[in-house]
Amino acid sequence: MQRAELRQLMERLADGDRAAFGPAFALLWPRLRAFAVRCLGAADGEDAAQAALLKVFACASQYDRGRDPLPWALGITAWECRTLRRRRERRREEGLSGSPELPGAALSPEQTVIDRALLAAAEEVLGTLRPIDVDTIISIGSGRRSVEGATFRKRAERALARFRLAWRARHGSD
Repeated sequence: MQRAELRQLMERLADGDRAAFGPAFALLWPRLRAFAVRCLGAADGEDAAQAALLKVFACASQYDRGRDPLPWALGITAWECRTLRRRRERRREEGLSGSPELPGAALSPEQTVIDRALLAAAEEVLGTLRPIDVDTIISIGSGRRSVEGATFRKRAERALARFRLAWRARHGSD
């Protein structure tokens, strides 16, 4: 993905240029969809990615030009995944839905190997972080938190920033 191009497109969208919508969509959709599908599985991942894209484009006027748009969009996608997962858990508790689709249930053998390699690389990087950062990052995915609100959001922001730095130092890219 061309991050500089995406940044320019998001800046154009922030300025109200609707012609930038199509190219921005073409750059964002594959990344956000892949991220959401890894988090939730195929059906729910598609839904979460679509909802995230709607929010990204609805909030385009609020885009901070000093920041990279991809992490911003991925953050919105992660929030949508969390929201969808919690909604599904509430339905399960209320007995309104059957068993959820397991993420990765229909993955090819090649994708399974790739996912395992990525997971091993992420675990390796997690091993270099402070325990509180590791606990915070794990709690992002599990939804179980020792603290809530602004305290958790700030801890998560800092832990993810440290993770990104460690990842870049070890693997050279996002």
